[in-house]
Amino acid sequence: MKFRLKDSVLFSGINDGELELINQIGNFHKAAAGQFIFFENDPADSFYIVLQGKVKIFKTSPDGKEQVLLLPGPGESFGEAALFAKRIYPASAEVIETAELVSFSRPAFLDLISKHPNLAVNMIARLSMLLHHMTQIIQRLSLEDVTTRLAGYILAQLPESESDAADKIILTEKKMILASLLGTIPETLSRSLARLSQQGIITVEGSEIIIHDRKRLAIIASGEKS
Repeated sequence: MKFRLKDSVLFSGINDGELELINQIGNFHKAAAGQFIFFENDPADSFYIVLQGKVKIFKTSPDGKEQVLLLPGPGESFGEAALFAKRIYPASAEVIETAELVSFSRPAFLDLISKHPNLAVNMIARLSMLLHHMTQIIQRLSLEDVTTRLAGYILAQLPESESDAADKIILTEKKMILASLLGTIPETLSRSLARLSQQGIITVEGSEIIIHDRKRLAIIASGEKS
């Protein structure tokens, strides 16, 4: 089912009248997998919300190395920095699953915020979440090894549970994308998966990861030696 704008983090708590105004200034369009929405250093004049599909937000180093920053899916936004500064996009955005998007131009949305200040509160909350996320990325890449990052990623996909029973997740990202998200390469990611498997903490079956020992996985994710 297609995600609705009023269910997005950015527009939570918005009344029907304001939501109608938001719909009026939004531009709805589809994008195929592999299509770029914008490139790093392009002029930033709009931001986007994903209704269906998934988008990859990433930076590329001068030597071609890619670091994935975000993988916004249904209900999530990207490119918000365009609202508050007439600058450039700090990263590129590429569709990785056929998507339906709605974009909002900077002038139109700022005009709407000036008339409905509660929208600004939601935007500040969203930007605070993004700042926290970027701080976590810096911490992971500078202080943690790949296996620690991988353990943390797996734990983040699991529902909270006090049970010691085996649990499982499905890796929805391609290995190359997941490796980039974790700041590594596919070969190193494979070695980290194998290491956790050899320790009896997980079993990897295709795209499915079965977790046998959540407590040991949490110890590794914390950076402690198991």
